[in-house]
Amino acid sequence: MTNNFYHQIINNLFIGYAYHRIICNPQGFPVDSQFIDANKAFEMISGLPTEKIIGMKITEAFPNIKNSKFNWIEFFGEIALNHHSNEIEHCIQPLNRWYRIHAYSPKPSYFITLIEDITTEKKDIDEKKLLLTTLHDIVFEISSDYYFTNVLVRNETSLFIPKNNIIGSRLTDIFTATVTAEMLFFFEVARTSHQKQNFEYKSPILSDERWFLAEIIYFDDKISPKFVVSIHDITEKKEHAKDLQETKEYLVNLIQYANAPIITWSPDFKITEFNFAFEQLTGRSRADVLGQHLKLLFPNASKLQTMFFLRQLANGERWESAEIPILHISGKERIVLWNKADIRNSEGQIIATIAQGQDITQRKLMEKSLFVEKERLQTTLLSIGDGVISTDAKGRVTLVNRVAEILTGWCQLEAYGRPLNEVLNLFDEDTRKPCDNPADYVLKVGEIVELNNHTILLSKNGREFPIEDSAAPIRDQDGQITGVVIVFRDCSDKKEKQAQIEYLSYHDHLTSLYNRRFFDEELSRLNTLRNLPLSLLIFDVNGLKLTNDAFGHIAGDRLLIEVANTMKSMCRCDDIIARIGGDEFAILLPKTEIDEAKKLAKRINTTLSQQHLEAGQISISSGWGVKTMVDETIEAVFKAAENKMYQYKISERNSIRNESIQFIMKTLYEKLPREQNHSEQVSKISGYIGSAMGLTNEEINELITAGSLHDIGKIAIDNEILDKADNLSAYEWSEIRRHPEISYSILSSVNDYAPLANIILLHHERFDGAGYPKGLAGKQIPIQARIIAIADAYDAMTYGRPYKKPMSIESAIKEIIAGEGTQFDPQIVKIFLKIIAKS
Repeated sequence: MTNNFYHQIINNLFIGYAYHRIICNPQGFPVDSQFIDANKAFEMISGLPTEKIIGMKITEAFPNIKNSKFNWIEFFGEIALNHHSNEIEHCIQPLNRWYRIHAYSPKPSYFITLIEDITTEKKDIDEKKLLLTTLHDIVFEISSDYYFTNVLVRNETSLFIPKNNIIGSRLTDIFTATVTAEMLFFFEVARTSHQKQNFEYKSPILSDERWFLAEIIYFDDKISPKFVVSIHDITEKKEHAKDLQETKEYLVNLIQYANAPIITWSPDFKITEFNFAFEQLTGRSRADVLGQHLKLLFPNASKLQTMFFLRQLANGERWESAEIPILHISGKERIVLWNKADIRNSEGQIIATIAQGQDITQRKLMEKSLFVEKERLQTTLLSIGDGVISTDAKGRVTLVNRVAEILTGWCQLEAYGRPLNEVLNLFDEDTRKPCDNPADYVLKVGEIVELNNHTILLSKNGREFPIEDSAAPIRDQDGQITGVVIVFRDCSDKKEKQAQIEYLSYHDHLTSLYNRRFFDEELSRLNTLRNLPLSLLIFDVNGLKLTNDAFGHIAGDRLLIEVANTMKSMCRCDDIIARIGGDEFAILLPKTEIDEAKKLAKRINTTLSQQHLEAGQISISSGWGVKTMVDETIEAVFKAAENKMYQYKISERNSIRNESIQFIMKTLYEKLPREQNHSEQVSKISGYIGSAMGLTNEEINELITAGSLHDIGKIAIDNEILDKADNLSAYEWSEIRRHPEISYSILSSVNDYAPLANIILLHHERFDGAGYPKGLAGKQIPIQARIIAIADAYDAMTYGRPYKKPMSIESAIKEIIAGEGTQFDPQIVKIFLKIIAKS
């Protein structure tokens, strides 16, 4: 398995992953850590993009970590420095979430964190505890040998004995022998039957008059069997039972003399109660109705339907605000709005039903006349933000709202009474054939319909609009269709955005070439017999990182765009050109021999080599492969092309990058002519000091080269800052101080210059540790960097800067002496002064 394979696994873990290097102070104590790697899950948890935090210190990524009550640096440092592991659960307050953090050290000074969001787990535990104490007054956990092991209670004052005195006690220690004997009987029944048992008992405290209900459940756990006993205070229930009879008598009187009609019946629909208001509603006396079947009260036309409805109610279905006609003794029907409630026994069985009615006969007559108009207006108003057209039952236009007028070109007065398809002129975008009239279809099937996704509205003035629409029937109270309402909208913007999204899903946004997703799909699609031979070219842009480091990412983008445009100009229209990685491109050539593919690759290389951008001549590495046989795998062809490309890249890498370094220095000297003289002087002085200190020839040569390249990073600093004659601002100084790190990034990518990169990175460190970029002190700074520091400072003072006039040699020497032991190495200062004295 390749490292890339395992990296993909880590990157797709649902657990947050981050790889760090611990950073210690000169005394060896951990003070910070640096991100080396992280996966997508860590990005989701931290809210920081992975590409941003790689290389950052943890205190930079999370500034508030220094103010945390928990010392994370010490925790991770102890793991990394001692090469072991640890795990904690911690609540991150700004996020208000719980995490389980497992940290371990794969090697000294490095550690890995695995972060799992356990907020839900914590919440579930808290909710279970809350649920138990919410549903029950008290919950006991009792072992199989009747010892109390746990007590959950909402309010400890409800316990007759303190909680701590109960836990650890036996059942017989708490209750009297009589109560205990009864309890043990129910415990044993629960154990043997595995069913919940209920037991009522009075408080064992003589002065306590409370009654309790114990619900006993046995959990037959093989490791730790136990009883869970839920306790409810039923004292009020006992007292309520005594008042029940009085309440019943009161309710009977209340029902009898209520103003609203009230009726009760038994489960077999026999009328059991019938108040005075109901007598007035039906014209029947109470004596004539009691004991009769409910169907006596319903008109013959609706009797079967109503009885079927009542049987559904008997099966426990809900009934709220039901409209049921009642037959008056005179033969006239009255429409009554009913609300009913079931009366149930302790087992939940319905023992009676009570219903209260309201005579709404007059109201229903008014509603019927207003229903059709109300339905039409309500449907129209709900859709007022879109185009709305309504028709009558014959499909003739009755209403056109303002949006519909704009889209169709028809005003309300012109459109009224016309057939819908004359006003709403629809046709298919692809076939250009007229679409079916939506009103005719709705009137035929009586259902809501939607148009297809390619419908075009042709307005009266000839304009075309892509639209989305739906048509719905308008019904009267009896369910009869009285018209159709069509709601539609202009979806031009939506279609345009969908097209943009589809384009971006298959194209690289920078170069407009196809992206990796499209390339993989095409590779699979073209992998057929009829496309053989199928040739494949893979290219890698040399020096992209160097260009980004030296000239900025805009210059890097220009480089990629130039490469892409050149490829497009030299390929056939049916060739597939794609950017498949940051600096990688690929070309699929169906029905193309390998020799022809090689020629294309050579033409592209030659054309690009004749073009120059910020970093000089454009250079790319190329590889090729071809599938000629059906049984060959396209993956093997891709791998072969990739290997050839990497072989070429490796063979040419150093020469190309060395040329790039020289080109950057040439560009720097053209940009800042004074830098050439300064670099040569620093190189020469550094060589003299190194020779006087007895360094080897190899070390002196490195020193001379490093001196000449020590300011290469200034290529990326704005000219306005480098040439500014006034004093520099804080921001401008911070930009200037970036140049050692930029120099390091440029040189470290080239093998021949990599040993010099660290020397140049540290040439602005101070002997007392107050320098930059790392704040190193004394012998922590390489000797070559300490030498260049003196040579650079001396030449800068005597040659001058745009913002500072040059000093005399005597003044510069005084400044060097003043910095002895603070800015400069005292030993090197003494050697430098001897060299100056001789010269």
